[in-house]
Amino acid sequence: MILLLLLTGLLLPPDPPIPADTLTLAACYRLAEAAHPLQATAALHEAISAREQALLGLRFRPDLALNGLASYQSDVPGLDLALPGTTAPRVPHDQYKVALSVDQLLYDGGSTRRQQALQALQGDLARQQVAVAVYQIREQVHAAFFGVLLHQARLASLHTLAHDLQAQLDLARARIREGAATPGTADVLEVERLKVEQQILDVDAERRAALAVLGILTGLELPEETVLALPPTGPLPDEATAAGRPELAEFALRRAVLAGQAALTQHRRRPQVSSFAEAAYGRPPGQDFFEDTFQPFYSAGLRMRWRFWDWHQSRREREILDAQAAIIEAQEAAFRRQVRAALVQQREAIARLEAVLERDAAIIALRQRISDEAASRLQNGVITATQYVLERNALQQARQTADLHRIQLAQARALYLTTLGER
Repeated sequence: MILLLLLTGLLLPPDPPIPADTLTLAACYRLAEAAHPLQATAALHEAISAREQALLGLRFRPDLALNGLASYQSDVPGLDLALPGTTAPRVPHDQYKVALSVDQLLYDGGSTRRQQALQALQGDLARQQVAVAVYQIREQVHAAFFGVLLHQARLASLHTLAHDLQAQLDLARARIREGAATPGTADVLEVERLKVEQQILDVDAERRAALAVLGILTGLELPEETVLALPPTGPLPDEATAAGRPELAEFALRRAVLAGQAALTQHRRRPQVSSFAEAAYGRPPGQDFFEDTFQPFYSAGLRMRWRFWDWHQSRREREILDAQAAIIEAQEAAFRRQVRAALVQQREAIARLEAVLERDAAIIALRQRISDEAASRLQNGVITATQYVLERNALQQARQTADLHRIQLAQARALYLTTLGER
């Protein structure tokens, strides 16, 4: 059975030292995040981004190509001259060329540099999206961790109730034997005791299921005797900005990607300059169409391309990017409002549980006085042992109720910190 590590004071006393063999909520968070299947994709996104940036850098490497050409033309230009002793040159109908060409991009208006920066931002965004998905595993860990503790507390309360019913049942059977009660009284108590046993079986099954889920999330084999420690108490952050939430970093990166796309749109309209060179062998050589022999030749030069008019394509692309940026702003505003609302609700739940614990302290103090008085009356023979056991169990039930409220308070505080984005 899971061992509960409950705080011993009534009004949030200092946290006791946590034994080395206990499992804390913070450790479960770390283990679950490390074991998350999406963690492996973060490194893959980084590798993809690096390779795509390297591919973009190849645009400034020389582009080498080996080209071949063989053609035949039915009609070619010629000179119809009839001079004595000479033959007018004729352009050959068949042409052949094998060439090695080199193209080198010299200037692209900064487009490549902007594309590399944009690709780096997109890689950062992909990794941040993984971080957002991994952070959400905390909600499942939170539910499983406190599910184990709450079910254990309920089991303790149910066992106390079962002991009370058993004591009442023993008393009823004694009275039946003495002729002071009818058998139906014992039957009613037996039915109630069996119902409590059923509840114990159900709650224990839910506890074991929560422990199994916690083991799956953390990647650990958690035995039945696993010790779970309540998170340490301390002052809660007052700020409700949720600055630590990974979703906010994702929104910022999405805006940065849009800004990078807008900058790239502007740079694409700048002139591009490249050089070219070609060394060839063929017939006719180069532009000498009247040469009928195979000869080597070459050509070299510069090439400029300036797309100065794009039919307002750039403007339309910027309008689309502005609309997408407005969508991101609205999504972030909705997220921040949702977080603020959750934090207010969780703060109220924490305040309510703190007030409940104060009442628990008063109830336990009163139950302690009643139990002490019952012990004295038992020693004087005023009440029976069964009546004393009932009062003692009532005291134990009050303590267990306070323990349950402490777990609920720790759960509410942990949920508040998770919503706030505290690591």
